[in-house]
Amino acid sequence: MRNSKLSNQLDLLLLLSDTRGYTIAELCERINISRRNLYYLFDFLREAGFVLFKKGDLYHIDRRSPFFAQLLKTIQFSDNEMRTIYNLLLMAGTGSEVVNQLRHKLDNAYNFSVNVNSPQHRHILNNVKLISTAILNKRMVRIVGYSSPHSQTVSDRIVEPFFLMNNNQDIRCYELKTKMNKTFRINRMERVEMVDTPWLYEDQHRQIFTDLFMFSGEERMRIKLRLGQLSRNLFLEEYPQGFNYLSPIDDNHWLLDIEVSDYRGIGRFVLGLLSDIQIIENDKFTTFIRSQLLHHLEKLETT
Repeated sequence: MRNSKLSNQLDLLLLLSDTRGYTIAELCERINISRRNLYYLFDFLREAGFVLFKKGDLYHIDRRSPFFAQLLKTIQFSDNEMRTIYNLLLMAGTGSEVVNQLRHKLDNAYNFSVNVNSPQHRHILNNVKLISTAILNKRMVRIVGYSSPHSQTVSDRIVEPFFLMNNNQDIRCYELKTKMNKTFRINRMERVEMVDTPWLYEDQHRQIFTDLFMFSGEERMRIKLRLGQLSRNLFLEEYPQGFNYLSPIDDNHWLLDIEVSDYRGIGRFVLGLLSDIQIIENDKFTTFIRSQLLHHLEKLETT
């Protein structure tokens, strides 16, 4: 019985994913169920987060439903991610036939080898390999000839590298001289040298956290909001990947429980829908919203 119900749910999901749409009669005939059971399945899909549309007599599921957004995020690789996988396969060498086959398939699909043999690419790949080894063995490295656009200098840095990020384009490190966590661009390094010294400041390592609103920082700040139907729907339309941060409170309200690295991103969302949102937790965020409101009121008074 359970397998039959699951089979009906999956069959219905596949049919409704077709943008052409189906009538009630067609769906009942294809799945071989009654109209009453079909409406039960409709309710199940809605509760699972699917957006069901009816155009005339035809029903279909909106591809922007949170489920599809999360599924694509889970199974799809971007071009940069595929290039990172390809670079890792290059670093693994040619000793494994499976690795060689995977590398060959990716090259056929993406034509990565066009740029792989350039001196600059080989240089960056070698730096990434040395840094990866240092992270694995928890060793310091010397970044030789790092060109910093911020300070307009070229200098050597002794660092503890602990996290490769942005598809191996950047490295998160703890710098001994400044006693700060910093992010370095690998393509700005003349070369990387291994230092035969283990990490001494592992407890000081801090990774960069990028929140749903694309703000980054070392700090994570938890916020809880009570959303009405309007703000919940707009939140999912603008940030479909945020579906997992929502949970129902009642039929018309949802709890948004999320961590952010900066109040500005989520603040923009809250300020635009303030009448439909209640701040449940985070006094500092409440103070931030109040200060923003006062700032905007002062601007209006001076215009």
